[in-house]
Amino acid sequence: MQKVKVLTQSLKNNNLNLKNEVMKKLLFILVLLSASVVNAQLIVKETPKDTVIWQYSKMTPVPKVVRFSIDSVFSYTLYYKNAKYTAITDIQYITTGDLETTKQFYQLCKEVIDTGKEYTVELDGKSISLKKTMNSIMIWESSSYCYLNEKWVDAIIEKL
Repeated sequence: MQKVKVLTQSLKNNNLNLKNEVMKKLLFILVLLSASVVNAQLIVKETPKDTVIWQYSKMTPVPKVVRFSIDSVFSYTLYYKNAKYTAITDIQYITTGDLETTKQFYQLCKEVIDTGKEYTVELDGKSISLKKTMNSIMIWESSSYCYLNEKWVDAIIEKL
């Protein structure tokens, strides 16, 4: 009889321990789920606005310089048609960064046209080569390039 009591008590303790373990795991899962529900809230942000600073023509989409605003921080980008291809339209871009860096970039383009010097600059992790050709500048990046003539560069500088 004594053995039955001990065995019954042992089973009750094991059963209680098992219930406690299940409850702990269930509580842990509930805490995880509630934390993920709290973090799954919808966050609404306004879509960044872009402003075309300069565009060659309203009839052609490129070349153009666009200013993007993200959280009141402005970034400038030059969009151009890759002159490497004549049969297809391959639109490429170079991000020139903030206003000060963008002004420096286009002033350097102007200097290349005026002096004929060649430069290589790094923008946004990309190596960009600047070279004078005729009365234009060739802007070459990796496997794409474009030409901007002096009038366009002057217009861009004026708009900035």
